[in-house]
Amino acid sequence: MLLENRIAIVTGGAQGIGAATASLFRSEGARVEVWDTGGEHPEAAGDEGLICRKVDVSDADAVEAALAELISRLGVPDILVNNAGIISDGFASDLSIEDWERVLAINLGGTFIPCRALIPHLRERGSGVITNTSSISALGNRGQSNYAASKAGIIGLTRTLAQELAGDSVRVNCVAPGAIETEMFDAVPGKVKEKFIRRIPLGRLGSPGDVARLHLFLASDEASYMTGQTVFCDGGITL
Repeated sequence: MLLENRIAIVTGGAQGIGAATASLFRSEGARVEVWDTGGEHPEAAGDEGLICRKVDVSDADAVEAALAELISRLGVPDILVNNAGIISDGFASDLSIEDWERVLAINLGGTFIPCRALIPHLRERGSGVITNTSSISALGNRGQSNYAASKAGIIGLTRTLAQELAGDSVRVNCVAPGAIETEMFDAVPGKVKEKFIRRIPLGRLGSPGDVARLHLFLASDEASYMTGQTVFCDGGITL
């Protein structure tokens, strides 16, 4: 198993890509703690190796408390998957300051804050892996100025942390999904969805498992010589 006896945190892990990642990591031998603000992972009941905690990753105090409790119970995590995210779309001229700040706080702040909390522990141990979830929207997407900015920021943060932590044997990489069959994409109107799918060279939407398998690879020793990279998982739409 690729992650046997590893300890992993997956944020935004109650549904979609995060839930698929948590399940896959668990099946590969990791003990997984899901941090989410609502809902339970569908497989958490009765599995002591897959635990859900209500944690707001944009709240530094809440993250520090959750991490301290996890370390006291299991030890320092080996893997952090930052996947929590929201959308609140609108053209820039119509977007409220509240919606701008909320998306940046959860998507970008909610990636930085868990990293900031865990990094001293990874440095002290001299090993660890962080994988972040960005999006093809980081390249720019009409009507998503807040979301695109937050996801572009995650790519920049990934590259910067990789540079800062390479000397401590801590790897930091990023996955940028395209259109994935999740609750978030379900909200897209049917005709818009059909038009979008026609633009994808592979001719289909991705599944949460497609992205989860990339997180698994990057978190495992199979990717031991990779850091600072953003891997696009998008059916070829950014070609």
